[in-house]
Amino acid sequence: MRMSHFRDASRLVAASSLALLAGCGSNTSLPDIHNVLASITGKHHFDHFVLIVLENEDAANVNAVPYMDSLAHREAWLRNYYAVAHPSYPNYLALISGHTFLESSPQAQHDPVAYSRRDLGDAQLLINAPTLIDRFESHNVSWDAFAEDYPDTSRTPRKCDFRRGAGLYSRKHFPFLSFQELHDHPGLCAHVRNLKWLRPDSLAAYTFIAPNMVHDGHDAPLSTAAAWLRGFLEPILADSVAMKSTVIVVTFDEASSSFRQAVMRSWGPNVVYTVLLGPTVKPGSSSDVPYNHLSLLRTVETNFGLTPSLLPEGTQPIEGIWK
Repeated sequence: MRMSHFRDASRLVAASSLALLAGCGSNTSLPDIHNVLASITGKHHFDHFVLIVLENEDAANVNAVPYMDSLAHREAWLRNYYAVAHPSYPNYLALISGHTFLESSPQAQHDPVAYSRRDLGDAQLLINAPTLIDRFESHNVSWDAFAEDYPDTSRTPRKCDFRRGAGLYSRKHFPFLSFQELHDHPGLCAHVRNLKWLRPDSLAAYTFIAPNMVHDGHDAPLSTAAAWLRGFLEPILADSVAMKSTVIVVTFDEASSSFRQAVMRSWGPNVVYTVLLGPTVKPGSSSDVPYNHLSLLRTVETNFGLTPSLLPEGTQPIEGIWK
């Protein structure tokens, strides 16, 4: 946006706010200025964003599962959507920080609590770099991150559980715990919770959901993940109150890969199944534009007016599928 346009939009927000103040009681809250600016510039498509990440499968194999194919044709399907790395862990990091940290970086070191050499590319890091959490906190945008079977089952945790895993829960699929900010500010851990505390009727502006290692398809057939997703998702989609101005994204961390590919680093196309569901997308729409996990992060940034961007200059948000 040109600076003059930004100033004009800001003046309009200010004028609108004054008008609202004049016409409303003292207890009436005003809309967040960043959401209003995003709306004025045509980028605010939803009030609630829910991201569900499943595991390790090629898009073509996912679309061969009837339920997953029905979701793709029901609302908005990104047919040319890519993960950004192999193995799993760097993709999760990219979804919330814009970076994979695959290359050596002074910002990242082995996490003394959770690092294990045998995890190879999924070995847990402790990273001192900005994430969506920084942007949400500085812009007063609400957020939650839920992991199924997360060891701390309290409703509002007072600290984070930084262990590598427990039972069917694995930290490598819960990227928020890799960042220094949660170590330095344990109060933020109140947002990092067991999935049993998800309440569709009181969604935060941003919600991240990591199923356990069976329900995400990592340690079970794809059919198991699809069955879990159906049972979890359909009641929410049928709830008109929960879905009002809500978009739910279902994606996969990466495409499938063999041990040989990992050793030889001979990866194939990293195309993954990705759909957007909700009343703000065009039913039955699709896009062949090449998008990826960074595009999804950029969509969140632009929708909520989050600045500065975590992403490389020129990264475009997902467009063309919104009403």
